[in-house]
Amino acid sequence: MIKRFGILALSVLMYVFGKDSDSQQPKTQEFNQQLSSHIGSLYAHESIYILPYYHSFSPTYDKNIATETKFQFSFRIPMFGVGEHNKFFLAYTQTSFFQNYNKLDSRPFRDTDYAPELYWSYDGINDIVRFVQFGYKHISNGERALRSRTQNQLLLRVRLQYDTPLGLKVGGIVRTWLWIGLDNDGFLHDNPVLTRYRGYGDIFLYCKYDNHLFEFKASPIVSDIGFWKPHFEVGYTYRLTENLGIYAQYSNGYGDNIYEYNIHSNRLGIGFRLWQSVYNN
Repeated sequence: MIKRFGILALSVLMYVFGKDSDSQQPKTQEFNQQLSSHIGSLYAHESIYILPYYHSFSPTYDKNIATETKFQFSFRIPMFGVGEHNKFFLAYTQTSFFQNYNKLDSRPFRDTDYAPELYWSYDGINDIVRFVQFGYKHISNGERALRSRTQNQLLLRVRLQYDTPLGLKVGGIVRTWLWIGLDNDGFLHDNPVLTRYRGYGDIFLYCKYDNHLFEFKASPIVSDIGFWKPHFEVGYTYRLTENLGIYAQYSNGYGDNIYEYNIHSNRLGIGFRLWQSVYNN
């Protein structure tokens, strides 16, 4: 039942967020005005995708097999606004690793990251600085005892983008955070070195032109001196229709999900992605 609900929820979100074509996406100022009149509506937050083929070239552990399905859905809801550019959002992102080809082990969910957020966003600063956001983010895998992984952050996020005269969009998102609640809820007991591996910030870089989108993510960009366990992610999307694109994702390093913060992996996935779920204004 839970497996079916996860896939169904992803399908519904891809349909809801994909109804309008990319050419109809509003500019930043118009988007803010639209949000003002749609408090409580649902919008895409981070990437929305499904990778039916997600293969690990690294050794597997437990009873997992090398090939699985990875999917992510993410949405945000504007709660209220103060003026034209200030908005307060409630957001949620879920990333799941589904062993749907693992018949011998009843096709389990290998891992899932749950990430609710509450944040303030100041949009439309200028043509380069698209937004500055600050808020609280919780990430957990929902497990107990030795499999429990949790982190709580005060998060600062800044997005920059330059639109060239030729239609090429080049941008990036820089995030940095402070760890909070380290002495509560058994955080240090369950996650004694998680903060060292996850660091204190990451960066997303992207280049979007016509039907092509290239992405690069590096994490962490700030870590303890002499201790850097990076994770890199490279993505390419080719738009097939107004709403949907073929998506390839390559992941290498530590922390493909929060449970694997100290496990190195090397993985490649191919699937589909909602074109408008990121970088749409």
